[in-house]
Amino acid sequence: MKERTKLKRENNKKKKSTSFLRWVFASFLVGLLTGIVAVGLAWFLWGSELKAVSAQIDSFRPKFTTRIYDARGRLVDEVFVENREFASFEEIPEILKKAFIASEDQHFYSHPGVDLTGIVRAFLANIERGWGAEGASTITQQLARNQFLELRKTFDRKIKEAMLAILLEKKYPKEKILEAYLNQIYFGHGAYGVKSAARVFFGKDLSELNLAECAMLTGIARSPYNFSPYIDFEAAQRQQRRVLERMQELGFITQKQKEEALATPIVLAGLEKKHSPAPYFVDFVLKELLKLYDEEMVFGGGLKVYTTLDLDLQKKAKEALLESGFQGAILCMDPATGFIKAMVGGRDYQESKFNRAYQAHRQPGSTFKPFIYTAAMDSGFTPSSIIVDEPITFPNGWEPQNYDRRFRGEVTLREGLEESINIVGIKLLQEVGIDRVIEYARKMGIQSPLRKDLSLALGTSEVTLLELVRAYSAFANQGKIPQPVAILRVEDFDGKVIYSNSPSVRQAISPQTAYIMARLLEGVLLRGTGKRAYFGRPAGGKTGTTEDYVDAWFIGFSPQLVCGVFVGNDDRTPLGPSKTGGVVAAPIFKKVMEAYHRDLPVKDFTKPSGVVELEVCAKSGLLPSSTCPRVKTAFKEGTEPTFICNQLH
Repeated sequence: MKERTKLKRENNKKKKSTSFLRWVFASFLVGLLTGIVAVGLAWFLWGSELKAVSAQIDSFRPKFTTRIYDARGRLVDEVFVENREFASFEEIPEILKKAFIASEDQHFYSHPGVDLTGIVRAFLANIERGWGAEGASTITQQLARNQFLELRKTFDRKIKEAMLAILLEKKYPKEKILEAYLNQIYFGHGAYGVKSAARVFFGKDLSELNLAECAMLTGIARSPYNFSPYIDFEAAQRQQRRVLERMQELGFITQKQKEEALATPIVLAGLEKKHSPAPYFVDFVLKELLKLYDEEMVFGGGLKVYTTLDLDLQKKAKEALLESGFQGAILCMDPATGFIKAMVGGRDYQESKFNRAYQAHRQPGSTFKPFIYTAAMDSGFTPSSIIVDEPITFPNGWEPQNYDRRFRGEVTLREGLEESINIVGIKLLQEVGIDRVIEYARKMGIQSPLRKDLSLALGTSEVTLLELVRAYSAFANQGKIPQPVAILRVEDFDGKVIYSNSPSVRQAISPQTAYIMARLLEGVLLRGTGKRAYFGRPAGGKTGTTEDYVDAWFIGFSPQLVCGVFVGNDDRTPLGPSKTGGVVAAPIFKKVMEAYHRDLPVKDFTKPSGVVELEVCAKSGLLPSSTCPRVKTAFKEGTEPTFICNQLH
């Protein structure tokens, strides 16, 4: 009886087991048929859409950060919609790849895009620990979803995601898919891709990451808002531990490596924004780039933009303006090429993004006078020509004054320029002709509107610092003026040069006139109003001060660099008593020029043929007698003085 009962029980177990196996097999067939029907239905409903997306896959590229470099290849700034720096598969550390595979898709190298075992595992985990405990999307599915589908969770999106994942796997090897995923994923705080994330969180290049940092990065990617160490460090550590444990379970690391990683201190780079050393210059460069390419290319094309900037000079110029305590701008340019070496558009970019180096139109004061003297040198005047400095009243009642309110009588043009004597400038303008002077200013690159009256001699027509710096290049470069250049070349994402620039220079004035003016303006630094600008090298320049000390200028040059300094308040309130260009702007110029020329060989201006230099009497401009103070002066051949001074000095 007992044996019969036992046999019956065994038969019942066999029947139940067989029944269960039949149920499982039937469920499998139903599931398989359902899957086939679902796939067919999906292709019927979304086939054209999926084909269209599939066609985009080959040409797709995420947005990458554009980087701007100085002339020596040093990083100046980064611009982006998504802060992403591309990292090749080979560049990404093997341990970081393994961390992501362990965390997100342990069967990555074996599934066809969709992981059925992973789906089952996730289903069971969600039943056991609550819905949402574990996801089932593979790395390939995540890539498909993030790049080609809307992120809103819907049933049809999941089917499209799976089908696109299979398409991706057919098109690309696993390495390319993993590379794309690790460059695409978002880590929060504006960082896209592992390379940018390494810099944002740890201030390191990918090659410098240790196991602890790799595990933490991997954990952050699961939910940047919840697991960022900048938001919740403990949550980030919990995710780090989870990743390390998964890596150990899969045999990617040993128990000892896990423990060592957990004991490794995490040092964060900090989220304090790193300000560009040349924000005004970067804005200028972006303006030029947007003339060449659309915004998507500029801000998301991963361009490498190599510029003319000298970071060392830029930092010195910025420092010099800040130390002065004034608002203003500094612009430095190579006179031979037009390469912009430094551009400081204001004291504080965060306070005001208005670039005073080229956007501010201000009265230049006496920095305009060299245009009058240049035209005069080509109109029969010489440095020794005499003009009487005396009170003068015009029919309209205008009574111009000199800065120091005194009059000197007969003075040479050389002295008139060195001492910036207004009456001399006005009379010279009157004799040369307003139209002729404007013609010379235009030839030398001044494009702003110019007043056709005698106040032009006092610099009452507003111009920009960039215009003046370019124009003064003629004095430094044998009469030639360059087109200002900020961008040397642009490389696309693949490193191909898609734009290159070369100097564009034209003859504005004769080499003889340029040399004579360079020597006259050198006297401004040696003996005149610009003494505070002298830095021990062959150089020239001119001070400028506007009425009531509203604007102060110094535009100067050596054979190697032209540098302009503007100081003035945006609301045009006065700088203060006696705050002239020689007092305020000239010392800034000196600091910048000293820094630039420190390691350069001493170079003098090139004297062209047709020019003679000789000592003349500093007072009369004639050949000196034994009692005359002497000064060396340049003349066009045949215009030099031939009489000896007979005055007593």
